[in-house]
Amino acid sequence: MQSKDKLLKVINKEDIGYIPCSIYFNTNLRIPNYDLTKLEDEIKAHLDLGFEPVVNVEVPQPRIHKDVKIKIWEENIKGETYKILFKEYQTPEGTIKQGEKLTPDWMFGKDIPHPGNDHTTSNIYEPLIKDDKDIKALKYLWQKPDDQQIKETFERNKDAIALAKKYGVLTRTTIGQGLAIPMFFIGAQNLVYFSMDYDQAFSELATIEKEVVFANIKTAKDYGVDLLKRFGGYEQTNFFTPNQFDKYVLPYLKETVKETKKYDIPMYYRMVTGMKPLLERIADIGFDMVEGFEPELSNCSNQEIHDAFYQKSCVWTGVSTPMHLGYKDDTKTREAVRECMEIFKDTPFILGVTNSIRNHWPFSNTLAMADEYKLHVKKHS
Repeated sequence: MQSKDKLLKVINKEDIGYIPCSIYFNTNLRIPNYDLTKLEDEIKAHLDLGFEPVVNVEVPQPRIHKDVKIKIWEENIKGETYKILFKEYQTPEGTIKQGEKLTPDWMFGKDIPHPGNDHTTSNIYEPLIKDDKDIKALKYLWQKPDDQQIKETFERNKDAIALAKKYGVLTRTTIGQGLAIPMFFIGAQNLVYFSMDYDQAFSELATIEKEVVFANIKTAKDYGVDLLKRFGGYEQTNFFTPNQFDKYVLPYLKETVKETKKYDIPMYYRMVTGMKPLLERIADIGFDMVEGFEPELSNCSNQEIHDAFYQKSCVWTGVSTPMHLGYKDDTKTREAVRECMEIFKDTPFILGVTNSIRNHWPFSNTLAMADEYKLHVKKHS
């Protein structure tokens, strides 16, 4: 059975006779004898360690309307340590502008990417959206991808898709990021304040990506992608209340699951921390799998995660990357593997890690995870 088939069967709640294990590496990780900047070496490293790799496939970014004019410039602002890079969008419904601090680790040259990422969130100087009046202009930056974009994106992914097919491994694409999207161009603190000040506008922000997401579900199916990911790490109770989740997030998640079912392609929801008050709600949405969590840093144990999702969806998690794999020796890693395999033995489960494995943590702990996992599989086979 190929690696891809093992994971898909478990995600679909089928018994393959044992628990598979799938982890993921940070881009800064270095492993002797493997060049992890090359996808094929990364796949081989996973397989050689006994893990099931997953290959990421890109789908098109939101298209900016043809009538939008863009202007970019830098300014020295009094009192600021770093220069500020501004990007202005002149739309038929008004002009909006974003400013970012050009810190030494700024990775985008003389541009501010659209829609952004965690790095743009942390470098915000001026949020793209200031109040509810800016929403009409913002919508001009979130148009569905056109045929040319879809074709060009597929061309960029052809090699990755071919390697996944060569090694029989799973392909995945992120089709939506929910409240992470406005956070990328507003900033975390600003978004929380915005949610309290502008109820209707915040509702529109929470679903600004929906039209693009629904289009990209079909695109992912056309590309032959095996698994969809819906990121939800920034819409948990670290930032928002359960009532806000119910009002702004939950209906959109249910719509997305319903849309995905039309294309017969499994989807999972990724959480990290702050999810404990929401576990029961999320368990009833209908995701094929839930992933991530953080049993050590979120006051939410693996047992509580197991109990909430028992036989409702596959669970992909277990080992805390910072607290277990980042520990001074492998004792906590081995204990965590044994605990996870015992707790989740009676429900669809993929042993995983809570975050990517990074170079500043002892890689010997990752090797210990592989070793302990194999010992458990051998003992129970």
